[in-house]
Amino acid sequence: MKDSIKTREGYNPRLGKCLYANNGIIEIEIPEEIGFRITSFSFINEKNVFFEQPEEDNFFVSENGWRIYGGHRLWVAPESDKTYWPDNLPVSIEVHETEIIVTQPEDGYNNIIKSAKISFENNSLFIEHHVRNISEEPLKMSIWVVTSMAPGGTETVNMELRDGGMDPWTVISAWDYTSLSDPRATFKRDVITIRHLPLDERFKIGIGHPKSPVIYTNNGITFSKSFKVDRKAEYPDGGVSYETYFSKYMMEMESLSPLCVLGPGEETCHNEILSLSHI
Repeated sequence: MKDSIKTREGYNPRLGKCLYANNGIIEIEIPEEIGFRITSFSFINEKNVFFEQPEEDNFFVSENGWRIYGGHRLWVAPESDKTYWPDNLPVSIEVHETEIIVTQPEDGYNNIIKSAKISFENNSLFIEHHVRNISEEPLKMSIWVVTSMAPGGTETVNMELRDGGMDPWTVISAWDYTSLSDPRATFKRDVITIRHLPLDERFKIGIGHPKSPVIYTNNGITFSKSFKVDRKAEYPDGGVSYETYFSKYMMEMESLSPLCVLGPGEETCHNEILSLSHI
């Protein structure tokens, strides 16, 4: 059963007007003026586990005015120039007893509407991510959910194992700036471990279908990201349902839905559970 939600309005000098919501255990911050994001996630009165982009930072900023801001956001794959079109218009927020619905205005450049339904249960957030095609043409896409984590932690991606198969089982996609010999990453048959260190070299890989959840441990807190995988479905970026990126500033944990073709007016959904626990 989902928990009742308590909310309050507040102001963040970096983000503007925000809605703060909690269930007595965990709390989130949802900016109201910069598109759909959850910019803070923490136990009540404890430190935010998400990356926070400094206001004066000129990294993760596009020429058109897109900014990462940090935290949890909703994108559409595959990646293209359209990905970095500014998505920072004010959102509409509906607060119900056990659910918050956030809707981003029509995106005339990408021809989609993004929305999310957020609920709480104990130390977990349940988030339904929705994308609707508002164009007059079919749209082949995947929902791409990116969570930017604060620096200094360790990511653990457990792998599903199989014995006796004749075909490849684990798929790894590597971006052109990635070195698989990067000392921050350790590859084993059953687990990939990545330590965040403030080094200049960037790193990004996609992993076919890891075992859910993936976790990130930092400052005495374990953050977990759970999502469903369909091994029979087609996925973007070489066939991966999970991607991870890091730079000297932060670590990103990214899940993807199967590729689908949305007809005009059609909508698709991808769900995640984000959880916190003390070590």
